[in-house]
Amino acid sequence: MQADPQISPIRYTARCADGVGIACYRFANPGGVPVIVVHGTFSSHEGCTGLARRLADDGRDVWAMDWRGRGGSEAPGAPFDFDAVAKMDIPAVLDLVRAETGKRSAFFVTHSGGGLVVGMWAARNPDLANGSVRGLVTMAAQAHQAAERPEHRQRISEMARYLETINVIPPRQLGIGSEPESALLMHQWCRWNLERTFLGSDGFDYLPALKALHFPLLCLIAGGDHFIAPRAGCESFANAFGSFDHTVRVCGLKQGFAEDYEHGRILASTPARAEIWPMVADWVTKRAEIA
Repeated sequence: MQADPQISPIRYTARCADGVGIACYRFANPGGVPVIVVHGTFSSHEGCTGLARRLADDGRDVWAMDWRGRGGSEAPGAPFDFDAVAKMDIPAVLDLVRAETGKRSAFFVTHSGGGLVVGMWAARNPDLANGSVRGLVTMAAQAHQAAERPEHRQRISEMARYLETINVIPPRQLGIGSEPESALLMHQWCRWNLERTFLGSDGFDYLPALKALHFPLLCLIAGGDHFIAPRAGCESFANAFGSFDHTVRVCGLKQGFAEDYEHGRILASTPARAEIWPMVADWVTKRAEIA
């Protein structure tokens, strides 16, 4: 039975350790396995609504969140980076979902930077993550290999210089996104890619720390995304995990998909609805059936 697309999800607020309220939207199936859907930069939960409803159609108890500073979430009083979203927003939402559902663990289904922040939180808290994450799906997620081509390095270098002059990037300012974004957060992404590192603001090295994570992983790479999340970067991020149940798939024409998916279209497009969403839903279903 498919969820009525006209029915609005139920809104909740997760309170972070620093006091910021994070909006969460529940496509409720009480008793179902919880799935937390996490968007990427310049976006909000609205960009993930189609996929969230598809997962709810399968009986999952789906929670789509807004990062701090966008959508229905509160904005902090100071600039923030990826580390803040990972350290504050992700555990607050997981705590809320666990409290409301009574379930100890949940799946995470993520796009772009959403996969990074979940991985960053998990890397800093491996014991907790291995016990509370039933599986992680990443789509077009990479942190440190977007500047391999000279033209891309130049573009990212210019972006980094611009970001040093502002605090908030307005929607569409860089030609992408529907939501404002933290300049500090995007400057961190620029630095990772220019320096080919994946270090926290405190120097924490995320890539080697991912090896301690053993929950199932599905990494989907957008075959036509050669800049934001190129194949090599996505593979490097995914292969750093210590997961035994570990699947990496390139979604492109050569692999039998309808198109060479670009960064956003792997999440929200007519072809994605037909072949990406069912693949994600099936992957979650198979692992949800395992006690």
